[in-house]
Amino acid sequence: MSRLLLFGFLLSQVTLLEAQVNRKTFPLSREFKKTGFSIAPLATVSFGNKKDDLSFSNTPDVEYNYTETGRGTWNAGLELGYLKFVEGYKVGDYFEAAISYRRFSGVHYLEGKVVRSHSGTSGSFSTELENSWEYQTITAALRVIDIAWQKPKGFITWGLGVNYDYRIADEVDSDFPEGYVTDQPFENKHALRAHFQLGYAFKMSKHLLFIPTLETPLVSILPTGNIEPSIQFLNVNYQPLIISLKFMILRKDPVNCNAPRLKNMPTI
Repeated sequence: MSRLLLFGFLLSQVTLLEAQVNRKTFPLSREFKKTGFSIAPLATVSFGNKKDDLSFSNTPDVEYNYTETGRGTWNAGLELGYLKFVEGYKVGDYFEAAISYRRFSGVHYLEGKVVRSHSGTSGSFSTELENSWEYQTITAALRVIDIAWQKPKGFITWGLGVNYDYRIADEVDSDFPEGYVTDQPFENKHALRAHFQLGYAFKMSKHLLFIPTLETPLVSILPTGNIEPSIQFLNVNYQPLIISLKFMILRKDPVNCNAPRLKNMPTI
C-alpha cells in the first residue's frame, strides 16, 4: 500500500508540472525521424525488509526464535531500446520497446536463539548465519513515456510499462546446513510485472539525449496469486531499483525539410 501511495504522489507532482508548460512536438523538431534507438548501462540494487519474532520448532521440547534481515548489493546490466514518437498526446509522447540483461544480488542475515529446551533453560544457544544470493534475468519491456516540464535543453520523462522477466541463472552461498536451502530457492522462472519509470533528459547535442532514470516494479501480474513485485528469498522480500544511464539517439530525416505546412494551397 505504501508503494502505491508513493506512486500516486509522484504521478500527481508530474501532472502538476506538466500542466504549467506549453507542450511541443517531440523530438523537438520535425527534421528528425519518428523512430530512434537507445543504449543504457544499468546499475541495480534491491532493498530488503526485516522479519522479526519468527519461531521454529522441530521437536516438542525445543523452540527457536529468530530474525531475518535482507540487504541488497550493487550489480549491473545493459539495455537496448527502440523508440517510436507519437503526436496528439492522448496516451504518451513516445513508446519504448527494450530488451536488457539485469543482475540482482543480496545478503540474507539470520540471528536467533533457543528460547525453550528440554533442559528447561532458555537463551543457552544462539547463532548468526549469513547467506548470499544472485538472480539474473533477460527482461523484455514495453513502456509508454510522457514528457513534462519541457525546457530548451531538457525535460522530465515518466511512464508506465510492463516487464517480462525470464530468469536465466541464480546462485546461493549459504551457511545453513546442507539441504536447508533448496537447489531452486526462487520459485518462478517467468514473471510479468508492471513498472514505473521516472527520469530527466539532457540535450547533449542535436542528435543525442542523455536520460538518467529510476525504475521499480509496482505489482506482479503473473504468476497469479501474489501481487508482491519484489524478489523473494527465504522469508525476506527485496524490492528492486534499476538506475539507467540512457543515451537516446535521434536520426535526421532527409525527406522532411521542416518547411511550414500551408493551408488552402493554391492549385493549378
